[in-house]
Amino acid sequence: MDDDALSYLLDLRLRVRGRPEALRIVDRCLNLVGRASTADPAELAALEVEVRQLADELALRFGAPAGTIRQ
Repeated sequence: MDDDALSYLLDLRLRVRGRPEALRIVDRCLNLVGRASTADPAELAALEVEVRQLADELALRFGAPAGTIRQ
């Protein structure tokens, strides 16, 4: 992950202080990033599954990202 993206997540973490649910989501993202930095190929595959699950959970909660095609 590049420094800009990591900085964004850390800044986001500061902005969601006092909102436990939002903080959990940001912390989950930071955890995934941290694990990915030292992961072997098998763990990277497992992390990709976790990222997809998180994306699905967020899409259900907040709606699909812009540009998503519904079928």
